[in-house]
Amino acid sequence: MKPVERFFRKYFLSMIGIIVLFLLLNIVLFFSVLIWAWQTSETPKLSLNEICDSIVMDEAGHFTTSKELAELLEEHHAWAMLLDDKGTVIFQERMPEELPRQYTPADVAKFSRWYLGDYPVYVQEHPQGLLVVGGEKGSQAKYYFSVNESYVKNLFTGLIAVFLANIIVVVLLIWKNIRHVEKAVTPILRGIETVSSGQPVSLTEKGELAEINRQLNKAGAFIVKKDSARADWISGISHDVRTPLSVILGFAGQLEDNQTLPAPAREQAACIRKQGEKLRNLISDLNLASRLEYSMQPLRLEKIYLVELARQVVCEFLDSGLEEQYRITFSSDQESEMASTMGDEALLKRALYNLIQNSMIHNSRGCDISVSAAWNGNHTVITVSDNGIGVSAEKLEELKANTHRIESTDERLNLRHGLGVLLVWQIVEAHHGTMEIFSEPQGGYKTVLTFSNDGI
Repeated sequence: MKPVERFFRKYFLSMIGIIVLFLLLNIVLFFSVLIWAWQTSETPKLSLNEICDSIVMDEAGHFTTSKELAELLEEHHAWAMLLDDKGTVIFQERMPEELPRQYTPADVAKFSRWYLGDYPVYVQEHPQGLLVVGGEKGSQAKYYFSVNESYVKNLFTGLIAVFLANIIVVVLLIWKNIRHVEKAVTPILRGIETVSSGQPVSLTEKGELAEINRQLNKAGAFIVKKDSARADWISGISHDVRTPLSVILGFAGQLEDNQTLPAPAREQAACIRKQGEKLRNLISDLNLASRLEYSMQPLRLEKIYLVELARQVVCEFLDSGLEEQYRITFSSDQESEMASTMGDEALLKRALYNLIQNSMIHNSRGCDISVSAAWNGNHTVITVSDNGIGVSAEKLEELKANTHRIESTDERLNLRHGLGVLLVWQIVEAHHGTMEIFSEPQGGYKTVLTFSNDGI
């Protein structure tokens, strides 16, 4: 998935998460309010069963009550009465004076569900009739609902449908807003990707983000101009240095071959020639790295057998008169012999040459260098390793990070080693391959290059 699409997908999912969190928070708050209201409200603590049990008729037909009944009713500002089957009040305790003492069945049916006068009342069956317990005016709210069962089902279904419809509408609105933002921001994000790769960018300078587009176009043009100037400068310097360097190498070679000169003088001429050749190779690497970095080096693609190419590079080192302290070996498996890819033969040879040359340069006391090729089904893996002094963990991280590009001015970096690794990395990247580096102090140095058999 592309970075831009991944960005907006995460943005959309985050908005959905916000909606879910919002709903859960409201549900929690709703039930919290219900619990808070229930716990903080004054609820009647009168027990109808307790009151009923405290009213007893003796053998003479008189009602007797416990001492606690009057105290309980007074504490809760309540009253009680007992009605017989005819609706006559046959017992009362703290009953308000304005209430009647005789009730019809219709009156009983009304106040048993609602109020008696303005007093909220509760009823319970008593052995001698009907117990009625009333509370203080305005202390209780009594409601009674009776609806059709199908109405309740339909109402519940409708509420769910409305809830889901609201969720869908909110999601659609969020999606529409994201699409609007995506339409405006996508060109900017892609423009940033283009600028980061050193390519020019041209965004339409209109709309809500016109100023950002304008600044990005300006930044892209500046980067391209700067890179072009740097590449031209490196190319010019390389060209200007080559001419005097060729003269130096030519005279140094003549002095080295002049048998009339003393041996120390010829050795000094030979040293000048070797150092001049290193300088020429460094300039060549610098120029090539610059052209690759700024995409000025077109690849000459052809079918290449990587095993054969690696073998040729090793043979060239062996045939050029390898110094005694260095030993180079080559190995490959049978499957990799016929593996091929599309690539630039000269550049790939240059990459392998640099890796072998680096092992020699940084192990002046000598080392064993191994070059191997293997095939894993879809890729050909070429490994160049040595058993030399290796590099420190800090240096290895610098090489892996590849942050020291051509413009690096860090004096602590070994430029030849850093530039050599950079050049190899650029060549491998141009062939859509991968490069891995492994090393530790006194533990050798290994580079693994992986190329697809399908080529570029």
